[in-house]
Amino acid sequence: MWKITFTVILLITFSCGSEKSRELKRFRDSAIDASQIGSYKKLTDDGRSIYPMFDPGDTIVFYQRLLLSDLADTFAYMPEQIIKSYGINIKNGELYTLEGKPQFPPAGVLDSTDLPKRKGEETVWGVLSPNGRTIAFETIREGDKDEIHIVYLARGDSVRQITYGDTSCFIDRFSNTGRYLTVVYGTGPTWLLIFDLQKGHLYRIERPDSIPESIDYLTSFSSDDRMMLFIRSAKIYQWGDDYFGDIWLLRFKI
Repeated sequence: MWKITFTVILLITFSCGSEKSRELKRFRDSAIDASQIGSYKKLTDDGRSIYPMFDPGDTIVFYQRLLLSDLADTFAYMPEQIIKSYGINIKNGELYTLEGKPQFPPAGVLDSTDLPKRKGEETVWGVLSPNGRTIAFETIREGDKDEIHIVYLARGDSVRQITYGDTSCFIDRFSNTGRYLTVVYGTGPTWLLIFDLQKGHLYRIERPDSIPESIDYLTSFSSDDRMMLFIRSAKIYQWGDDYFGDIWLLRFKI
C-alpha cells in the first residue's frame, strides 16, 4: 500500500455558472480522437475476454477467458474452473494457454485518509502516479438528477479539476511511466478518455454506435507506455461486477 503525507485542503469554488459552462465546452472540445495519434488492433473477437495485461517483454498479452457460452451461467460469481488464462502474441497472433493466473496490474489505490477533500463533495477514492508525485482522485457531487463523479489531479498543495459536466467520469489508472491517466466517461455506454499529462492533451477512444450500451474500460499499458490495452464489452457475459468483452490494442505514434 502506498503511503504519503497529504495536507487536507478544503477548497471552495467561486466560479459563476458561465465560467463552468466555458470549462465544460473547453473540456468537450479539447478531446482529440485517439485515432489521430495511434492505431487500433482487435486482439480477440469472441466477447469473452477480461483483464488484459502485457508480459514483461511487451510482446505477449496475458488475459482471462470465459470457457462457457451459456448466458444463464455467467451472471453470478463463477467457479475458477470455467475461467482459463491465455496469452496472445501481438506480432503474429499465436495463442498460448498459461499455467496459473497472471495478476492484473493494480492501480495504486490510496487510503481515503491520504486524499484531499473538496468542500461540498465526497471524496471516494484515488490513485497515486508511479513516481509518487501526483494523485488522481474522484469525488461525488449531487447533481440535478443523479450523483456526478468528478476527477481531479493533486500535486503538493495544488489541486486541479480535469473532468466537467453532468456525465460521471471514473478513474481507471495511471500508465507505467505516469505520462497518461485513463478515465472512463459515462456509465453505459462508456468512452475512454486518455489524459496526456506530459503534453497536456486529452484524447478520446471512439466506439461504434452499432452497440448502443457497450462499455470501454479496464486499461493497461506496456512498460514504455507506447501501447495500451482495453476491453470493449457488449455487457453480455459477466464476472462479478465486471463484464467480459474483446481486447483492443492502441499503439501510440507519439
